[in-house]
Amino acid sequence: MAEVQKRTGFGERVRDLMEKQRYSQKQICELCNISEVAFSRYMTDKRTPRSDILANIANILHTTSDYLLGNESAYGYEQLRVLLANSKDDLSLNQKKELMSILMDEYKLQAQQEE
Repeated sequence: MAEVQKRTGFGERVRDLMEKQRYSQKQICELCNISEVAFSRYMTDKRTPRSDILANIANILHTTSDYLLGNESAYGYEQLRVLLANSKDDLSLNQKKELMSILMDEYKLQAQQEE
């Protein structure tokens, strides 16, 4: 089972999600209509994106602004429910396995917090 990575900075969290979802920096910049220079500053934690840009990045990466800013775990129940509902028929076997791994990690985390 995949381990949950403990990255804390905005740039590290974005980079981790970009790797998992196979987005390049150029693709994110084009989708958010921002320059690669500005995005590079966000990725090195030299600047924090405006709220509208932050929301766009979060939407593209199927997560929340709070997660990107370090305020919550990568996937909450609602984000997983929406992601699964929107793509259940389009998921490959590997994507289904990854989703199950994420669900199990979240379940274990929640069980530990309830103890």
